[in-house]
Amino acid sequence: MQKKKSTTLLTSALLAGGLLLAGSAMAGASPEMLSNTCAGCHGPDGVSAGPSMPSIAGMPAKHLEGMLKEFKDGSRHSTIMVRVAKGYSDEELKTIAEFYSKLKWGDAKTNPNMVEDTKVDPALAKKGKAIADKQCEKCHEEGGVKQDESTPRMAGQWLDYLLIKMADLKDPNFKVPQEKKMKEKVDKLSVDELKATAHFYASQAK
Repeated sequence: MQKKKSTTLLTSALLAGGLLLAGSAMAGASPEMLSNTCAGCHGPDGVSAGPSMPSIAGMPAKHLEGMLKEFKDGSRHSTIMVRVAKGYSDEELKTIAEFYSKLKWGDAKTNPNMVEDTKVDPALAKKGKAIADKQCEKCHEEGGVKQDESTPRMAGQWLDYLLIKMADLKDPNFKVPQEKKMKEKVDKLSVDELKATAHFYASQAK
């Protein structure tokens, strides 16, 4: 019995030590190591190879950090990102956001590993330009290219992702603090207008 008890204590001590070592290793991890988990969906260079996943290279650090923290606290819904974000400390999420913000933006279409995306409809893109110029240009300037700390780039983003994003914003249950102003704008537009706007921004690869 004593031997079994000692073995149990030893095992517990080793496990605890392993966890402490793992925690110490993570604490000293480089930005590249911390972001490895993200690469599977968003690409190692932040340019996604899948049309339903956004490219995040070069996006504003503050915006990315805010999104990650919203995933972590559950205010922004996601089947995957919520679980991923919960595995990091707030400081690690900030490090990851800063890492991706320093990478060079690459349009989805220029990614050599890309899969086939929904095709942009030129007629819808033309209609979407008129809507974007009137409704979105105040924040998403230069056809969605310009960005700042709270406004991400839209131009050249995956069309499928933009369509999903528009649908999320149109959903009455979608209430994310960081995107309150965006939702107010989107709520004024019809589903068809949002679809056209998505086609416009997706067509703006620069």
